[in-house]
Amino acid sequence: MDTATETHPRERILQASLDLFSQNGFAGTSVRQIALHVGLKPSSLYSHFEGKEEILSALIDAYGPASNANRLAAQDYTTIDDPADFCRKYTADLLDQWCDPDERKFMKLLHSEPKRLQAHRAHFNQALFDREINAVAAHFRRFAEARRLHAPDPVECARLFMGGLTFVRMQHIFWADKPASRDTLRAAMDRVTANFLALTLRGD
Repeated sequence: MDTATETHPRERILQASLDLFSQNGFAGTSVRQIALHVGLKPSSLYSHFEGKEEILSALIDAYGPASNANRLAAQDYTTIDDPADFCRKYTADLLDQWCDPDERKFMKLLHSEPKRLQAHRAHFNQALFDREINAVAAHFRRFAEARRLHAPDPVECARLFMGGLTFVRMQHIFWADKPASRDTLRAAMDRVTANFLALTLRGD
């Protein structure tokens, strides 16, 4: 059975757009190409999105920090009362995300054509700094209030933790000649997490 035909047209448009944007660039991909790739008429595509700009904004919401912030608000995270369990789960979820081929296509797209995509990069950065960091900080704040974590400034504590993981991504994925294996990424991320917990966990 062809599952592609069972997928909602909006999701098919987003997947096709991600594939084409990563292959041809944002400027090098037309709405007509996207529509043909999905098997729709261009007029039908416009019933789901106003154009490429809106498609790209939807991709940022799907793959960017906003999706991480939404995940952090889910019960899987809000019911965790041990900061070590929280940090290890967050790290494991990031590892899955960073090894996802579609997520790598998205990041390749976001870092291409920087001038053309400036407004969309701002959208990404706003989600990162206004939502994801504050979402992690909110968890750190409750751990600190429960005297489980030493976090004098939960926002800066979140930056410290997330920044260490981001440097792993930069070293082993963005700046590497070839993206590192999942095992290499996991080992590097686990070292960051273990060091962060050694610095911040409270034993009293």
